[in-house]
Amino acid sequence: MNINDPSQYINHNQQFFKKFKPIVYVDKPIGNHTKSSTEVITISINQCGSRLVVSRTDKSLRLYKCFPEGLFDPIIIEDAHLRSVESISWDPKTEYDFATVGNDENIKIWRSSNGKLINNLKTSCKNLRIVRYSIDGEILIAIDKNSTILIYSVLNNYKLIQIFKINDHIYDLQWFNYEHSFFILALHDGSLPIYEINDNININKKSTDLGEEIYKLKTIIKGHRSSTNSISVSPKGTYFVVGASDGIISLWDTSNLLSKNLITDIDQSIINVSCSRDGTYFSTSFEKNSNTLIYDQILGTKMFEMPNSESGSMTFSCCCWFPSKTEFVYSSDFGTTITLMHKPDEHRTGIRPPSKR
Repeated sequence: MNINDPSQYINHNQQFFKKFKPIVYVDKPIGNHTKSSTEVITISINQCGSRLVVSRTDKSLRLYKCFPEGLFDPIIIEDAHLRSVESISWDPKTEYDFATVGNDENIKIWRSSNGKLINNLKTSCKNLRIVRYSIDGEILIAIDKNSTILIYSVLNNYKLIQIFKINDHIYDLQWFNYEHSFFILALHDGSLPIYEINDNININKKSTDLGEEIYKLKTIIKGHRSSTNSISVSPKGTYFVVGASDGIISLWDTSNLLSKNLITDIDQSIINVSCSRDGTYFSTSFEKNSNTLIYDQILGTKMFEMPNSESGSMTFSCCCWFPSKTEFVYSSDFGTTITLMHKPDEHRTGIRPPSKR
């Protein structure tokens, strides 16, 4: 039901989130670690919401099965990489396969159903930090700490088809909802360059030459005066949200790449932003001393504060939404546990936002 009363809309949705039930999960420590000596780095959920992966500072991965009642039967992968896994990306063409990088030279492909390693791409880079499958699963991009970008053709047995370098530190990369046509980078200087993959080149042909550029710079979005740390593109593709180190959140319309909203009531570096399954809400996590918040994307109003969600001593707080329902999982207890916020009534949804006038 559409309403045009912002106060009623805000109150209803704030009450909606307050009815969520928190379920806390404590991972059993491995090796010489204790509960307090290992922290959550990142959380990732597959496209159908059936599997969840947690990366921890003890270099382990925990693979959970997701059911309506909660998370069950974690598989533990010890020493997934030489260092801790910093980035996880699910292959959108499968339910079980996902890629990881962990500050070494390897891109590893895992099967979540059994925890087995199914592919290991050894690269010329020594400190890979970001990995992302394209929306259609045909391209995989990995980035190292020196801002070297590696582009792989997934359908051609993960053939390396391009290497290029950006002259600024890259904090994030996200694909837009156009198969593998466009991706956007978050850079240290605050700019947001958008690159286009050249459709005139068949990325899956076996003879692709590394010297043949398959990408081009489409445009550069400017507006932030500090480093842009995180980007999230709404699942419906209508907007994307950017979090910056000066505490400013910007929302951009994908149809014209114009800013549609700014949130400036935060005085902390923003580490992570993440859109909900339909883009109605997005979460914002901070560098330290603050709980993760949920905002409404149209009004830019705070709807919920996740309890016990401050960053740990070694890692930053993070939040991941389910793609199939309005529920989410976040790092809690200073990164030592994860908490599932479970919606008590699956058939109840928040009131839709008031229309703009």
